[in-house]
Amino acid sequence: MFLTFLCRLSVSSVQSVVHKYLLFLHFQYFCSMEMKKLLKLAQQAALKAGKAIMEVYAQPFEVYTKDDDSPVTQADLHASNIIKEILKPTGIPFVSEEDLPPDRSQFKCYWLVDPLDGTVEFVNRNGEFTVNIALIDDKQPVLGVIYAPVLDKMWTSKDQQLYTLNSKRSTFTVLVSRSHRTPEVDAYINKVLRPAHPDLVIDTQGSSLKFARLAEGSADVYVCYSKTKEWDTAAADAILRATGGKVLRISDGQPLEYSKKDYPNPPFVAWALGY
Repeated sequence: MFLTFLCRLSVSSVQSVVHKYLLFLHFQYFCSMEMKKLLKLAQQAALKAGKAIMEVYAQPFEVYTKDDDSPVTQADLHASNIIKEILKPTGIPFVSEEDLPPDRSQFKCYWLVDPLDGTVEFVNRNGEFTVNIALIDDKQPVLGVIYAPVLDKMWTSKDQQLYTLNSKRSTFTVLVSRSHRTPEVDAYINKVLRPAHPDLVIDTQGSSLKFARLAEGSADVYVCYSKTKEWDTAAADAILRATGGKVLRISDGQPLEYSKKDYPNPPFVAWALGY
């Protein structure tokens, strides 16, 4: 079809079209190479932040309460600073749970970071916490890195070898938060999911490890009615999208939005590939 279109044009027009097409291919290649560089930096930042977190985890530490009544530790703050310093050479604006700008509305592209997702799990010392780094572009998560320091395991939105689906699992598995399960979650499971899957299994998990399990194929769905912010979901959302999964608002079935006026997410359900 493209060749037929070219045959109908004059020589000069053909040259112009071909030139623009080659520029487009070059731009696509350039963007791909740049994304690889950005991903590598994000991976390095996650690893170094994870190492710093584990140093705090290995000894007694203080727990403080933020204005929104959520816990924070020195590990959160130190990890955020490490990530910010490593990503600084990119020149891309930096937004972190522990380092919020006065206004992000002017940012078309920016890093969105949760330096320690699952602080409650960190405080409880159950190992279920992660480092989350996402790149938001035009209100969409286009790159994501999740690193679980205790497991020493990383998930990214580009490294396809991490997305090995578990085809042997036959039981429909629903994930819920270990520390923030609400009555609305159980009501949704019983009303929406159980009629179609009467033998479903409910499993608890902390932090973004729930999304990682969906990406790997070791679970089917994650239901969330608890209070989350964009930095809690952005990296995981990017990874899940890359595997063919999706994160949808419960209210209308539409994808989660980013770069909103405020950071809180509405209740949502995250689905693995195939749903």
